[in-house]
Amino acid sequence: MNIDSLDPGIFSQTDHKGWLKLMERALKGKDFQEELVSRTDDGIAIEPLYGRRHDCAPLSRQQADLPWTLTQRMDDPDTERAMVQLGDDLANGASGISLVSSSSASAFGIGMNAQSPIFSEVLAASAKTTALRLDGFSSSVAKMVAASIVDDGVQRLHLGLDAFLSAGNFSNFSSDIKYFKELKPVETIVNADGRVVHNAGGTEAQELAVMAASLVGHLRLLEEAGISPEAALAATSLCLSADQNQFTTIAKMRAARLIFARIAEACGVTNPQPAHLFAETSYRMLTRLDPETNILRNTIAVFSAGVGGADEISVLPHSLTHGIPDPLARRLARNTQTILIAESHLDHVVDPAAGAGGIEALTDTLCERTWEIFTGIEAKGGLAKVIASGELAAMIAEARANCVAKPIVGTTLFAMKVERPVTVLGPLGPIAGGMGLMPMRLDERAEA
Repeated sequence: MNIDSLDPGIFSQTDHKGWLKLMERALKGKDFQEELVSRTDDGIAIEPLYGRRHDCAPLSRQQADLPWTLTQRMDDPDTERAMVQLGDDLANGASGISLVSSSSASAFGIGMNAQSPIFSEVLAASAKTTALRLDGFSSSVAKMVAASIVDDGVQRLHLGLDAFLSAGNFSNFSSDIKYFKELKPVETIVNADGRVVHNAGGTEAQELAVMAASLVGHLRLLEEAGISPEAALAATSLCLSADQNQFTTIAKMRAARLIFARIAEACGVTNPQPAHLFAETSYRMLTRLDPETNILRNTIAVFSAGVGGADEISVLPHSLTHGIPDPLARRLARNTQTILIAESHLDHVVDPAAGAGGIEALTDTLCERTWEIFTGIEAKGGLAKVIASGELAAMIAEARANCVAKPIVGTTLFAMKVERPVTVLGPLGPIAGGMGLMPMRLDERAEA
């Protein structure tokens, strides 16, 4: 049997009004809004039914004909052990490596030390990949990295400098930018990063707004360095978290591209190249209890980020809440992406959500809420002043307190009577924050 054998007259035609009448009958007096309309943490209503949009252009990755970059974190503080992990990653599907500093806001208690005696060997080994990202390192380390791999095989180098997450390390920012801009393998120089907001408990719109404010702040710094708006936009990497909320994550990735285009337009750049969008799976969604459920959350997060148009995705291993992930946890993190690319072929369709009424509506409303928060930050003098005044931390703390408690599988729902042992390579160190924010996990309240 196939779809062509069905008689189209079996089902009578109806419209939205007719559908509502049927829903009223099915609800038997229950409130439609309470039963069928959900809301995001920003208060955005998600209706149960939307019509298709026919006037929407797909939002493409930078290189739509290629899969996104499968980036594996290199963050083990034991650099000799990290070297072994690097070889395993590159031999089994990783197309990019992210060197994570122990001082990064995205280190989560692990990370590498650039002062290690064999850090230069790590750099030499990392040059074997086609894409290399730095996360949380100073501009002096970025200079050392750029100089050491300029003649190696790296085709795309993302330096990850962030004036707002690394206050005090950018006294020579303008001269450093000029130096980096002339190096051939350098693709992006600075990060417009919203991940710290998400992991501290912020909403999707707050994360996007801080990303936008960081983008504008860096554009000003790049302009002072003599970089044109077009070149400055191309030198910026947008960084966001992807979590298990599938539709909101897809909409958030798409909204980031629209916001980037709107800021480019305001800068007088009418036809910018698509932004480079880096997505990392959420730290705050990871649980300590029954951590294998984190594998499922990571899968939905990667699916959502890939469908939403991320250019580069990195997965936090499922056991990170317990300690330094072991080889199996790293392999599962890597294979989550490998399977979705090589077997599910998620990279083959450009923006499959384009025209889907629900996601288009969520994307548009998310852009509107983001723009309100972003313009509010700009009206107060920009991101640096909002951070220094403590207003950003207060805004995120309020969102964190108001976050609606949802059931967590393995923690509050279907909890195990006896937890299985978790294998890790060592304990976690102190967790660093950024922008006056500290990462949290949604399961912490439940465990408390």
